[in-house]
This record gives sequence, C-alpha cells and structure tokens, in this order.
Amino acid sequence: MPIRLNVFVSAVRHVVSSSVFVYRFIVFHLNPLLLQLSYFLAIDLFGFLALVLLKPSNPGYHPRYIDMFFMSTSAATVTGLATVKMEDLSSSQIVVLILLMLSGSEMFVSFLGLLLQSSRKRTRHDPDHGARVRSVVVTISGEANLEEPNTNPTSSSASSDDHNDDESRGGLRSLAPVVLAYMATILVVGSLLVFVSVASVPSSRHVLTKKGIDAALFSASVTVSSFTNGGLLPNNEGMAIFSTNRGLLLLLAGQILAGNTLLPVFLRLVIWATRRLARVLTSRRGGFEELESMAKDAMASGFGHLLLPGLQTVLLAVTVVTVAGAAAAMLCCLNWNSDVFAGLTAGEKVTNAVFMAVNVRQAGENSIDCSLVAPAVLVLFLAMMSVSVTCVPATATLFSLHDGGGGVGERSSGEGEGKDGAAVKRKKRRLSLNRRMLLSPLACVAASTMVVCITERRSLSGDPLNFSTFNVIFEVVSAYGNVGLSTGYSCSRLPLPEEATACHDKPYSFSGWWSDQGKLLLVLLMLYGRLKGFFHHHQQQQQRRT
Repeated sequence: MPIRLNVFVSAVRHVVSSSVFVYRFIVFHLNPLLLQLSYFLAIDLFGFLALVLLKPSNPGYHPRYIDMFFMSTSAATVTGLATVKMEDLSSSQIVVLILLMLSGSEMFVSFLGLLLQSSRKRTRHDPDHGARVRSVVVTISGEANLEEPNTNPTSSSASSDDHNDDESRGGLRSLAPVVLAYMATILVVGSLLVFVSVASVPSSRHVLTKKGIDAALFSASVTVSSFTNGGLLPNNEGMAIFSTNRGLLLLLAGQILAGNTLLPVFLRLVIWATRRLARVLTSRRGGFEELESMAKDAMASGFGHLLLPGLQTVLLAVTVVTVAGAAAAMLCCLNWNSDVFAGLTAGEKVTNAVFMAVNVRQAGENSIDCSLVAPAVLVLFLAMMSVSVTCVPATATLFSLHDGGGGVGERSSGEGEGKDGAAVKRKKRRLSLNRRMLLSPLACVAASTMVVCITERRSLSGDPLNFSTFNVIFEVVSAYGNVGLSTGYSCSRLPLPEEATACHDKPYSFSGWWSDQGKLLLVLLMLYGRLKGFFHHHQQQQQRRT
C-alpha cells in the first residue's frame, strides 16, 4: 500500500511539473500568432472528434466527415454557416456546438488573454527578483558615493516603468473577473429570459414541442449563439419560425449587441454601476477616475475592444444605433409588401427588420428568407458585412497585440544614415506594402471567390440562378467576416422543370450545396477570418517599426 501511494504521489508530481512547464512555455516562449492559431485548431479538432463520435438523433442519418469538420470550424470561429440539418443532430452534439461557440467567442478568448497577460507580467516583474536587484544597487551606490543618492536617471526611469507596469497589471487583473462575471450573468439571465419568453408564447412553445426540442436546451443554445454571435441554432429554420415572437427577437438582438458590437458600452455601464454601488456602500470617492484609468490600461495593453474611454464609447454607441436604424429602415421601405414579411403585422415587420439589421454585422441568425430580400438590401447587407471585414476592428487575442513589440526592427542612430540606409528603408517599405496588399481583406476575398468559381464551375454553368456570382461572393464574405448570413438554395430556381421536381429543398446554408473542395476552402477562410484582427494589428506594428 505505501508503495502504491508513493507511485501515485510521484505520478501527480510529474503531471503537475509537466503542466507547469507547458504553461510557462506557452506563456513566455510561444509566438502569439502560433498560440492563437494553436488554440483555435485545438478546439476545432476536439469539436470535430466529438461530433464524429457522438451519434445523431436520426438513426438513418450518417454525416460525412467534411460536413462535421465544417460544422466544428463554423462553431469554433463563431461563423454560423451550416451544411447539415440541425435537427438531425443529437442533444449531445448540440451541447458540443454550444461549447465550441463559447470557447471561440470574443468574451471567452478575451478573458483568457487577460489571465495570460496578467500572469506573464506578474512573472516578468517578480517582486523577489526586483528586491534583490534593488538591494544590490543600493549597496553599490552607498559604497561608491553616499552623498549623491539620486544621480542615476536610468534607475529612476526603470522604477517609473515598473510602477506603470504594476498599475497596468492591476487594471488587467481587476478587469478579468469583471469580464467573467459579465459573461456568466448574461448567459444565465439570458437563458432564463429566453425560456420564459418561449414558454409564455403558445405558438413558440408548440413549435418546440412539435419538433421534440427540449426548451431548456433551446434556451441555452440560443442565448450562447446570440451572445457569442455564433449563429448556430438547434432547429432547421433558425429564428424565421419565431418571427411573430417580438419579445424573443428583441431580447436576442440585445444579447447580440452585448456580445460584440456594443460590448465596450455594456461593459462600461456594468463597471460604472458596480463602482458606483460600491462607492455608495463604502462612502468612497473617485469611481469615475478609476473607470477611466481602467479603460486607459485596457487600451495600452491591447484590450481596447473590451473597454474604451468615455468619448469613444459614446461615439461607438451612436454609430451602431445609427447604422442599424438606417439598415432597418431601408429593409422596411423596400420589402414592406413583399413575400419577405408575408403574414406579419406592422409591429412584427419592424421588429424583424431591426433584428436583421443587428444580425447582419456578426451574428447571422436569420428571421427572414434572405433570398427574397430586394437586391438593393442584399447589396447593403454585403456592404455591412464587408465593413467588418475591411475595417478589421480590434478582436480578442490570447496575448496583447502590443506585447513583445519592442526591439524588433530597432536600429542604432547611425545605421540608417547614408545611401545604403535609405535604400534599405525603401526596400522595406516596398516589401511591407506588398505584404499588406497580399494579405489585405479585399485580396483574400477576391482570391477565395475565384477559387470557389473554379471548384464550383459545373454548378455555375448548370444552375446559374442559385450559383450566381453574387451569391458566391455573399457566402465568401460571410465566411471570411465570421457573420453566417446566407442566401440559401432553392430548388424552384433550377432551369429545368424535371430537375426542380426531383430536387428537395434543405434548410441549411448555400455552402452546404458546394463540393468538398469548396467546403474545405471555406473552412480555411473561416479560420483565417477569425485571426484577421491579429494580422491587421501585426501589419500596423511592422509598419510603425519600418
């Protein structure tokens, strides 16, 4: 018995030491890009294996590996494109998709980034190591010259930098639990509100009962999908089947905004309310100054997508509301009496228009059939998706995008002088420009569209209405922007009547009708699109250094 206990203790020690070694290697030695890519590939492969091993709810349904890999990538990158019927998946597979969307979401990745960044700075500025260094400096300076205690400006500057790093680390350390509490509160409260909204409306409750979908699982899945902007729902029709439930649509629209576009606004309001309540209870002052200091620390540490200063927060809120209002107004004006809003009252039409205007930026949860929307509105949707692609806002990263930037590309004062130095600088500028052009969103979308047109050339010639160039571009932009909107596929658009009779409509994305090569291309495009923020900021840093 003692021998077995010693073996168990040694095994535990070995596991702990190995885990610590792996953790320290990841934090201090792994390139941030490789870390980010490794994280998403790991959860993607884990989700793929789980989806393949778990049995679907339909015994006669045998999903293909490429489709399961596509679904796993779509969930991990919070895109929302689907190539299978969601109702064919079992409850356990739906839970896997929920976990994938949560693991790849903006909030969760930001939370991990805050923890790793705080841990990295805390270990880099070891207090014991700093005390030893300071004691040596004091001893040497005391022996050298006791009458000049403050003659070393470098030491003073270093101590000031350490003080600023300590303040920044403290801001990150205090922001991490706020982000976790914010995420947990919205997920729990949001799930309860969705459950109540579905249970209180007989038509919505009847839909879930008829389809055999558990109400609790549906509430959790819809809340996670909306808050993470994942766009994958456990039913085939998405939110179109709940288009008459105005309360549910408005609730989900709020969750979508709280998880992405208006995240800095909601998070700032939560922090302000919490600090104000604490100030009232403890009779302490200075809540607004602390909030501004936390926002500045987040901006300086590369987490400005979470918390912005006051004026930028107001401008962001005004911009988002204005753009969503304009899109909703245009959708209503051009489709008010069309089949898009067939059978809906005036209030339900406005609610669905607002819901779609909110979804078109990131979430991709359809409450209407996009293929029936007026062409001008489809172009507007494409433009709004392209804004998130080309502008590339700050996105969540596992490490600060500003970390580790110093020292690269730095030169001595005399190295860049003369003709040789000028020639080197011009060459670097040309290389940087070429790199930005090759990796630009427009170049990536154009190249991907051309490759898809090659892989789907038979369908483009034989089914020109469904496989139109605009539909292909719409799907590619949606995948690259991690949005998830799709025009779908309709058998009624087939050119030959006999083909339309033999065809059966299937409730999934347009890419579900593509070849395996086209689906694999979208898998790579979704992964690259999820990391586009990192590439954008990396290029900006390289441009500043050169």
